[in-house]
Amino acid sequence: MKVTKLEVSTVYPSERCEPHVMYLSGADHIVRPRHVPIFLFYRAREDGEQVMPTDLLKNSVANTLSKFYPIAGRLRKGSDGKLEIVCNNAGVEFVEATVDGSLDEFDGFNPKLFSELLDPVPVPFGESFTEYPITYIQVTRFACGGVSLVITINHACVDGLSVNQFLTSWSEVARGLEMSNPPVHNRTLLKVHITPEPGFRPKELRSLTNLLQALPKQNLIECMFSFTPERVMLVKKKAIGGGEQGAFSTFEAISAHVWRSVTKARGLDSQVTTRLLTPLDMRRRLNHTLPKGYFGNAICFVRAEAKAGYIVNNSLSYTANCIRKAVEGFSETYYSKVIAFAQTHENPLVMNVNWDDSEGCDVCVSSWVRFNFMNLDFGSGNPTFCSPGKNPYDGAIRILPTDKGNGHINIFLALKPDHMKKLISDAEFLLDD
Repeated sequence: MKVTKLEVSTVYPSERCEPHVMYLSGADHIVRPRHVPIFLFYRAREDGEQVMPTDLLKNSVANTLSKFYPIAGRLRKGSDGKLEIVCNNAGVEFVEATVDGSLDEFDGFNPKLFSELLDPVPVPFGESFTEYPITYIQVTRFACGGVSLVITINHACVDGLSVNQFLTSWSEVARGLEMSNPPVHNRTLLKVHITPEPGFRPKELRSLTNLLQALPKQNLIECMFSFTPERVMLVKKKAIGGGEQGAFSTFEAISAHVWRSVTKARGLDSQVTTRLLTPLDMRRRLNHTLPKGYFGNAICFVRAEAKAGYIVNNSLSYTANCIRKAVEGFSETYYSKVIAFAQTHENPLVMNVNWDDSEGCDVCVSSWVRFNFMNLDFGSGNPTFCSPGKNPYDGAIRILPTDKGNGHINIFLALKPDHMKKLISDAEFLLDD
């Protein structure tokens, strides 16, 4: 298939904000500042009308950016070396393209094809992101009448819940509705006023001497595994085991199931420590509750760990309980220590996971299931598929909703080829009879 880019333009907020510099909180400084895409695919309309006319998308996103103006600005390093957003109405890059193939040719998950054909961001990983827009949008029209919509925003500015908030608001504006959850721009709400504890270093984070340090290129295979509600329930029943720990949530059970299966596929030595990291949404965990609509990063990472032999040889209940205990043990007091550390630490911080190491033994799980991605109707109906796009990390796991709803999930996972081959031949992982 051949993609032809018809036009690259800049869309500005329809109402400009007063230029100013926005403080980024400690929570904004514990993620790698890279552009993260979400891919949405829409089928042709049965009535023959064009799916999501370009003028509608441009006008509605311009109106939406008037409220979400930080992501129409630019990132820069402040005098203290910390990132900040210059809210200057510089706009978002909007790419219009066509492809000479059918949407049916994208049936099944093909992240390499998605990224090469439909990803608008020209930012090479590890290069100066301050020279580029915070937000990119690409609309690609297929010969069959279907459309892909790719939205890519720099993670230093937003977490997944804030991306969901922006996209939901944009879809509402496109349909002529009021925003149901307008943004609140006050990142000082997450600023902590405690002195960093001497010698304290959060185990979930590690320091980089260079914020733009690129990950080494690895040969990875990415696959999507679809789990029906019945399959999810089977995993949850297996996790209960003897019942000593009670019932586990879908996230706990599915994360444990994948972590255990990946550990087995990697063939790790039984004495090697394997770790699972996952972001926690702090909006609902703080005593000083953040206001509805808080826009920015409000996450912190939690880490579960165990010897590989314990993960593989014990029951699924053991692994699920490792995750539960790690989450339950994460307190607001500890979070304040982490943010105080991030606010004052000289070097940039990222998740403490061995993605920079050739010997992968960790996993990171992000669940996007509660996001509204499969209900993003811009006036032509809901998408039929959503995808996180190409994944550069060995052991990164993302859980997304599907168009089937009602508990159906897709699990996106990247592993080294030999490890993926073992995983997809593991009947226990696939829950084959």
